Amino acid sequence: MEISLVIARRLKEMGLEQRDLARAAQVTESYISQLLTRRKAPPAPDRTDLYDKLGKVLKFPTASWPGWPACSARGVEEAPG
Repeated sequence: MEISLVIARRLKEMGLEQRDLARAAQVTESYISQLLTRRKAPPAPDRTDLYDKLGKVLKFPTASWPGWPACSARGVEEAPG
């Protein structure tokens, strides 16, 4: 599954908006929008600071965060459950 779809689904499940994720990750709303619409590639695997921030707001444990750094730009195998 594409990481953008995982993030979008998780935001919906949690009743959060893109701006909430942007604020928590300390990035622009535009960046989150572009990430979710796949106009921007997911962050590089070595951007652990960004994955930590995204994972914290989306409540993904570090070890199971689908983007944690083994994620490829193509996506992930399964979404969190």
